[in-house]
Amino acid sequence: MHEFSISSEIVKSVLEAAEKHHGKKVLSIQMDIGELTLLSIEQVTFWIKELFRGSVAEGAKIKVNMIKTRIRCEACGFHGRPASKREDLFQHLGPISCLKCGSFQVKIEKGRECNLRKIQALR
Repeated sequence: MHEFSISSEIVKSVLEAAEKHHGKKVLSIQMDIGELTLLSIEQVTFWIKELFRGSVAEGAKIKVNMIKTRIRCEACGFHGRPASKREDLFQHLGPISCLKCGSFQVKIEKGRECNLRKIQALR
């Protein structure tokens, strides 16, 4: 139900913005979701569509950009994807390490975001 609560907040934000700006019909929304959120894009999209029913946003197109994880290593200065021996959904549940030197002294630069980037509506 993680996806439902996130989707509910997104829908609330979209509908509030549409009302504030006198939007008659929401045509589309664009979002960024980081892979470290472990959100299922399919589930988020499903719940948003369901929660849009009966509102000015019903039928709006939902575009989601998946943001890949990027790190900065404090030990060697590497910027890029973290090391991973697994290519499955749960690869980031363990500690994140540097691809170059293997250090765990890393700062996450991207991959944790869940942003509503753009709302397109008719007035």
